[in-house]
Amino acid sequence: MASEHHLIEIAASQIGCQMSFRRSCWSSNIGGCRCECDYTTNSSAGTVSLILCLSSGNTRAPLNARFKFSLLDREVRPVPCRTRACSFQNWSPHEGWEWVCSDFITREDLDRQKYLDDGSFTVSCDIAIKPFTAKATDAFVTVPPSDLHQHLGNLLACEDGTDVTFKVAGGGGTGTFSAHRCVLAARSPVFRAQLFGEMKEGKEAATGGVVIAVDDMEAHVFRSLLHFVYTDSLTETDEELEQHDGDGYMMTAHYKDLLVAADRYGLERMKLICQEKLCRRIRADSVARMLALADRHHCPGLKEACFDFLSSSTNLEEFIETDGFEELTDTCPAVLKGLLDKLATVLIFE
Repeated sequence: MASEHHLIEIAASQIGCQMSFRRSCWSSNIGGCRCECDYTTNSSAGTVSLILCLSSGNTRAPLNARFKFSLLDREVRPVPCRTRACSFQNWSPHEGWEWVCSDFITREDLDRQKYLDDGSFTVSCDIAIKPFTAKATDAFVTVPPSDLHQHLGNLLACEDGTDVTFKVAGGGGTGTFSAHRCVLAARSPVFRAQLFGEMKEGKEAATGGVVIAVDDMEAHVFRSLLHFVYTDSLTETDEELEQHDGDGYMMTAHYKDLLVAADRYGLERMKLICQEKLCRRIRADSVARMLALADRHHCPGLKEACFDFLSSSTNLEEFIETDGFEELTDTCPAVLKGLLDKLATVLIFE
């Protein structure tokens, strides 16, 4: 395997230039392949995009490759929310290839001093290339991806063999849902304790199944929770609604409800997915409630994303004009103290 590591210095002053331009960062021959890296500025949008190009060098053999761009902070550590990766397999060099990381650096980053060092941004670029090796059996046997989630999803939908019923009544919606105790117990430690352990609850119905009341959760949230338990993914309806949610408020509230449900039943992966969704929906008028939610349900990633959002002076000014600051003072003083400590650190470096 051939690999290289490059550091790209981009002056902050170039983001505010009146003219857009494209500039070469470096070029190299890696693993028999010609590799070039450029960056472009967009004067009207105030952004910098990175471009990685591959072309045939002295090899015609198919290749596998991995690439990663990471924005580095003052301590030369990758910023997780500013890291992008890409990979491919069995690529033919003669076809040529280009990867564009659009808007990798934005005008708002000028306010985040922890990303700047002597007036410049530093971006790391990691590349690994190796020849593609096909196994002898590849031409004869093709193993499809696992479809276990589809079978379990169908089992939930058709309700065959169900032995527990949940009667959900909370908020503005009610519903009755049938499920399989073994599946629930295998996926959730809370369901396991509730159905088989010391927390065992519910009563036997006439049919021999167990009936459990859930009085403090809306039916559509519990339906999404069950779907994730069986398929390890959010529902297609959730994804469709997200694409058509104009102002974003409806889906933000929905993902908050899902995060609370995931935390309640110990579904850590679902909780992380909801955190990731909410991190992209932080606004000045919602960041206070996001911080309170993150603190209440132990979501360090969401809390750090909120702190990062408020490290921008523009976002901070908008936040101060809302009622969120007073809400944090009254309901989450410890979170407010953490926020002030973070902002103090940022101001020291400015």
